[in-house]
Amino acid sequence: VETAGSLRRWRETIGDLDFLAVSGNPGPVMERFVTLPGVVRAWGRGETRSSVRMKEGIDADLRVVPPESYGAALQYFTGSKDHNIALRKMALEKGYKLSEYGLFRKSEKVAGETEEAVYEKLGLPWIPPELRENRGEIEAALSGRLPRLVRREDLQGDLHVHSDWDGGADSIEDIAEAAMDMGYAYVGIADHTKYLRIEKGLDEKRLSERNGAIDSLNGKLQAAGRPFRVLKGCEANILADLDFVIAGIHSHFKMPGDEMTKRLIRALRNPHVDILSHPTGRLLKRRDAYAVDIGKILEVAAKTGTALEINAWHERLDLNDENIRRARDAGVAMVVNSDAHRLDQLETVAYGVAQARRGWAESENILNTLPAETLLRRLQKA
Repeated sequence: VETAGSLRRWRETIGDLDFLAVSGNPGPVMERFVTLPGVVRAWGRGETRSSVRMKEGIDADLRVVPPESYGAALQYFTGSKDHNIALRKMALEKGYKLSEYGLFRKSEKVAGETEEAVYEKLGLPWIPPELRENRGEIEAALSGRLPRLVRREDLQGDLHVHSDWDGGADSIEDIAEAAMDMGYAYVGIADHTKYLRIEKGLDEKRLSERNGAIDSLNGKLQAAGRPFRVLKGCEANILADLDFVIAGIHSHFKMPGDEMTKRLIRALRNPHVDILSHPTGRLLKRRDAYAVDIGKILEVAAKTGTALEINAWHERLDLNDENIRRARDAGVAMVVNSDAHRLDQLETVAYGVAQARRGWAESENILNTLPAETLLRRLQKA
């Protein structure tokens, strides 16, 4: 069983859920699917396809195919439509016909059991689902220029986590333990400062106390022989005794475009600012992005060496995929952060990695794939 459609491509919003399964006896599979807990209505049930409405209000489709067609069906139902049209055109030019049942030369099936075989017969390497939008991925594949996309396991740390010092749910010690459990080498505590009009934002005295607590914790970790480091950060007044500073807009979202662009550029040019958080300010389905000239932002960020955040919180996913690709092409460094306020939110970094992959980002484009000391030298150099 595999996910397909926009879910497998990790689109930031999806219309429904698509699943594909292999079975030589689809009847019991369909019966189980339409009677799953959470199903409130079956829109239709057939031999190879069924559709249901889930209690959360989203529809889910299941298609069942035999093993020999699984790869072709997975490719077809993953999409996107534009990517599939381009592939079918390639197939026709090579004397093939491509469908969800397989790749055929006349009546002979030449591929279909795996996606890799379908792409290979068309003269292509396997293309990661996140890239399948017909935005140049086929041309890149043909010329051997497909990016080696960043992976979740490439991340060595998360630089945007809030602790109970500024109203988050968990202690710095618990955050550090959770981060170590995730395989990280470091975690950055980026608590709000009082200047962001956050109710529990830290003033200079409280931030100094928190930094002391982090130093003490790092000392304990070192004494215990645990190779992990907690980094001191904030969001985002400018102070001197920090490992890094994240600057982000948290008020006055509706400024005219030229003023908002100047506002962000001032932050990028500030020598104390290392990372610009959720750079366009959008909240999916709730708030549009700022009226900002993203081209100018990227131009200045490339010159100042300031990193732009790919905020993984599911309502933000900011930068979006198109701006990530523009940043990558402009040589702008990026970081993938969870912006977690609770321990369970640390895992949402997976959404940020997927967003980075949709933007063609490689590990070399993402600063928090670096070891802690290398990362800090990179930020200080910028």
